[in-house]
Amino acid sequence: MNNFLIRFFKTSARLFFALTILSMPLRFRLVVWTRPFFPVYSDYTDFLLFANDLALSFTLVFWACSLIVEPRKVRVGNPFVWFLLACLTIAGWVSAFGSVDAILTRYHAVRFVVLLFFYLYIVNEITSAAWVLIPAALQGLTQAFVAIGQSFSQASLGLQRLGEHVLNPLVLGTSIIPVNGERFLRAYGLADHPNILGGCLTLVLVLLLTAVLYGRQRQPIFAASVFMVIFPALLLTFSRSAWVSLFVAASFMVVCEALARRWDSLKRLILLGILSLAVSVPVFLNDLSVFGQRVNSGNVAEDHPMNERAYLLEAGNALFVEHSAIGVGLGASPLAMKLRFENFRVNYQPPHFTPLISALETGVIGGGFYLLLFITPALTFLLRWRHYIESPLALGAFSLLFAISVVNLFDYYTWLYAPGRLWQWLAWGLYSAVLSGDEALEQAG
Repeated sequence: MNNFLIRFFKTSARLFFALTILSMPLRFRLVVWTRPFFPVYSDYTDFLLFANDLALSFTLVFWACSLIVEPRKVRVGNPFVWFLLACLTIAGWVSAFGSVDAILTRYHAVRFVVLLFFYLYIVNEITSAAWVLIPAALQGLTQAFVAIGQSFSQASLGLQRLGEHVLNPLVLGTSIIPVNGERFLRAYGLADHPNILGGCLTLVLVLLLTAVLYGRQRQPIFAASVFMVIFPALLLTFSRSAWVSLFVAASFMVVCEALARRWDSLKRLILLGILSLAVSVPVFLNDLSVFGQRVNSGNVAEDHPMNERAYLLEAGNALFVEHSAIGVGLGASPLAMKLRFENFRVNYQPPHFTPLISALETGVIGGGFYLLLFITPALTFLLRWRHYIESPLALGAFSLLFAISVVNLFDYYTWLYAPGRLWQWLAWGLYSAVLSGDEALEQAG
């Protein structure tokens, strides 16, 4: 009976972990407490319960039950990574003392605690990359089909019960690209915003690239096939940060393979790139003017999103200087912007630069912990690159973390939104497992 319970709890936890990954980008949620602060976007201040919250909660509950039935030591992974994450979590709680909305900050601080346990679960229980790769591939495929359908129809697909936005490019507030007097709808999928969808698809593609390079038997073929379906959907999000993120991660892999002289892997990667561009030709031809507008030919002065981000950075810096000790409160920066700046040229939102927003919300000490988490992986790899290029698992973890780091330079959803947070803590967990030398982890299932 005891053995049955152990297997049941462990298997249930892993299944809900897979479901957590599958449901990461889903906008579907319950509004637990409506807290309007017009004109601040309601998602910044409301208490929300997402589909991935439920899946993650069941994961941790079943894991806790398995630990009760079969007591065992809980490892923290790499001690330095664990220390920084624990301190960042504490800094989030401390920021409540100076928060402009203490209740909201405590709500986000509780979420940080849950994410800390999510990290521990990954370090202790994910003994096969397949538990991450397969649900991530399903996540990407699900979102890709919806995103492609939305882009070609230039409207939502009637999937509101699954959390899809009601999309109409003519409605103000919808994310569009203006081209020749028309409003071109960016693909949302079932996510809250095209940038969030783009980031999630990019991170799925990075995992698939790892499987293409290092998978066993038929895994590279499976991963490559899924990659070529998801890649056009990523293009249709028109998320430039996601595009750059994928380019940086793929370039990192190419350099590592070249340094290791794994020429067969390089040929495989180049072939995948050519095939992915080939299947995307209809997308390019159909929306060529839109791509041209998005790239903007380097004309930053007329790029409204870039100007908006520069304005938010300036406002965020000013606010940080005034609240540098313990911050304006974890998750409270949009409301802090409203309270501080009466005349604001853009919608109230955090600056699109995660190292700044972490310091703005949790103070200089919390921001310092985040900054160490941000820069340490690159320093670690540079110091021991000869060792890590021989480990497929290490290269996969570093590639995922570097891709997220690029996103963090241009957006804030890995800090503030549930999907981005899950990806970020997942990457930290895999990275920590690599550093701790966990030999039980398999490279591809």
